Amino acid sequence: MILIYTHKITPRLRFVMRHIFRRIMGTSYQITDSVDAFVKHAGPKLTYSRQPLQSEFFIRAHSLLFERNIEPQDIHWRNWGEVPCFFEVDARSTIPFDLFAASFFLLSRYEEYLPHQKDEWGRFRAIESALSDRQEAMKRPLVDLWALKLKQTISQAFPETEFNERSYEVKAVVPVVSSHKYHYRSLSRHLFELLVDSAQFRFSEVGERLTTLFLFKADPYDHYLSLKNSLASLNVELLLFFQFSRYAINDRNVSWSKNKFGFFLKHINDYLEIGYYRSRLALEDAEVFKSEFRKMQQLLHRPIRRTALANNRILLPDAYQELVQEEVQEDFSMGYTDVIGFRAGTCTPFPFYDLGLEIEQPLRVYPICVTETALKRLDKETTESQLKQLSAQVKAVRGTLCVQFSNEYIGRVGEKVALQLIKTLT
Repeated sequence: MILIYTHKITPRLRFVMRHIFRRIMGTSYQITDSVDAFVKHAGPKLTYSRQPLQSEFFIRAHSLLFERNIEPQDIHWRNWGEVPCFFEVDARSTIPFDLFAASFFLLSRYEEYLPHQKDEWGRFRAIESALSDRQEAMKRPLVDLWALKLKQTISQAFPETEFNERSYEVKAVVPVVSSHKYHYRSLSRHLFELLVDSAQFRFSEVGERLTTLFLFKADPYDHYLSLKNSLASLNVELLLFFQFSRYAINDRNVSWSKNKFGFFLKHINDYLEIGYYRSRLALEDAEVFKSEFRKMQQLLHRPIRRTALANNRILLPDAYQELVQEEVQEDFSMGYTDVIGFRAGTCTPFPFYDLGLEIEQPLRVYPICVTETALKRLDKETTESQLKQLSAQVKAVRGTLCVQFSNEYIGRVGEKVALQLIKTLT
């Protein structure tokens, strides 16, 4: 066990220590503010404070983890070996920056609580992030890389320290806005869409619709169970998130009032636990969210553990506080739709830390590092190269790589193409 001395134990400190030492490094630790207990400890130990006690393993502390306020931070980049870092400290420190404060800054999404310019969807923009100031920093799981280097440094100082090894995982996150391209729609909707397709000379769409409806051809978007089996052969977990809302201009899935759609969801849930995809309307209105979420739970006759937010639109802390109130356990929205990279600087799932309440919440956040909207601007060669680089980064730290491809995208490019992209990551 590693004993960590600090002059003040705070919720922020507990949160980041748990992530670094337990989740990433896989070792036991204990935090103390007792000098006597620290001096008497015969095993591995380090000091995290403003001053070292003796000549021990020492990491000089930035003030961030000992504050309760939220204010702009000075981010000045330097390198720790080949890894970018910030919150530089003086030469007395065993490592050249405050790893714990820097990790907390990224994991808590501290910068998203500060004033910033939002995009047209009201989201935090990647260009506003401190990670965008350093070349390729956003495409690297910095928190995990820092923890790995810390692990190596501790192993050199204390060879007897034991660490548990993690395993590399890939998860395919599929938000389902349109569960079917043609099935379960009303006659009036079919007629309207037929007119639109005809007016725009999309006769292949007209033919596909008619053969699907009248010749009982499989719906182009209904590939859920075959996709599950194909991904299982690659050792990739499929996570489906279905929208369950009223039909609206921005939410065009099959309406929740369709009984056949309800039977379909229950059928899929018999083979694969499905999650809830928060609609655009539900993002704007918390009462609509509660109504959708609870109706879906009633339909499935079980609690819903997982969610994904439309367009990865996370407004902190409100969006996550609402999920906590509904006892959601896991969220798969922490990523950028238009940029490849790690929004929270990590490829390890972590609990939501509520900076407004200064408390670690029981909602586990899974980082999303790539979406099809971020890839669509790239050609095939560049796409494969980017995915291989991401895979190599996450494999190096044995983390979890979550990729997001919408159901419509898979239906459009074909299941084989989507599987080939995911296979690049395994």
